[in-house]
Amino acid sequence: MPDIYNDDLHPHSPYIEIRSRIDNGFSKGWGFHFQPSEEYWVDCHNHLEGIKTHSDVYKLIDRWFSELDAFRLGKVLVIGSDPELFEILGDMGKQDKRISWLVSIPCEKPNVEVLNSAIENGAIGLKLHNASIMKGLADYKIWLNDQWSRIFELAEKKHIPVLWHVTQRVSKSPYHGGGENSYWSESKEKNIAFNNEDLLKVTIKVLELFPDLKIIGAHQLHMGLERLSDLFGRYKNLYIDTSCGFFLRWADQLYDEDREVYRKFFDRYQDKILFGSDSSLVPGGIDEYLIQSFLCHTRFINQLRLSYKTLQKVSHGNAEKLFNLELMDPVRRGNVRP
Repeated sequence: MPDIYNDDLHPHSPYIEIRSRIDNGFSKGWGFHFQPSEEYWVDCHNHLEGIKTHSDVYKLIDRWFSELDAFRLGKVLVIGSDPELFEILGDMGKQDKRISWLVSIPCEKPNVEVLNSAIENGAIGLKLHNASIMKGLADYKIWLNDQWSRIFELAEKKHIPVLWHVTQRVSKSPYHGGGENSYWSESKEKNIAFNNEDLLKVTIKVLELFPDLKIIGAHQLHMGLERLSDLFGRYKNLYIDTSCGFFLRWADQLYDEDREVYRKFFDRYQDKILFGSDSSLVPGGIDEYLIQSFLCHTRFINQLRLSYKTLQKVSHGNAEKLFNLELMDPVRRGNVRP
């Protein structure tokens, strides 16, 4: 029998060890190869588009969970921007534990009252995006003006985390379906003088000005693990989500060498990483491509062979802690079979 109880060398489900003790050890050794599995996923990064009524939201969420409940999707955090929908999203969050929501405010339209209204209607986070800036439609230092300072002050005071798309790769990413020069391509003819590094510096400045404001860098800030490690070491209020970069296609297996590098990173920064898929939930738009994209994100996490503790933090625990979410009961949800 292999050394299955050495979690550092061979992460296995903790229930294997439990079975060696309970019921006088009757089931000792049964399923000894079982690896740690997520209790459920909390997906912190989902775009909600094309909805106008309560019914639209219910139908869309029901369809999404009908496809992914079997894969232990437990909760989605969706992004809404239309003030006319705030009440609908707030009611949905109260009535359906599968959904909570973040408010998106465009960089060129800072309005602290919009955030106030969203919070009053149950918003638990703020979504920001630098797309307009990359397209040359706004000053890249706009986030440092007085209006945005008031918004960040309120978010910090109310413990509202910020999910922020700060930077963008300048290359194709056909592996996960990404085109070339997203957003940046539209600024080429405008002689834009700033770049990703400048955008990052502005976000770092916000981190420094508001040390209790939690900022989640979407898509790992489009940077490698060494640079992320340096930033994590300097800013206790910086986090990342797993979308786009932490991705594994359906037929692929991680090389052992790559797995080891990623696994060490996840173990070291297990409190800094939130699962997210960047899914776009649109009426009539949930298809096999979108489903497989979600599964490619979960596949990457599961192939790292993380310890049970680290896996639970990444799959749901960090999101629940950061956004102050109610903990879910996987048995009650039906994700665990007898």
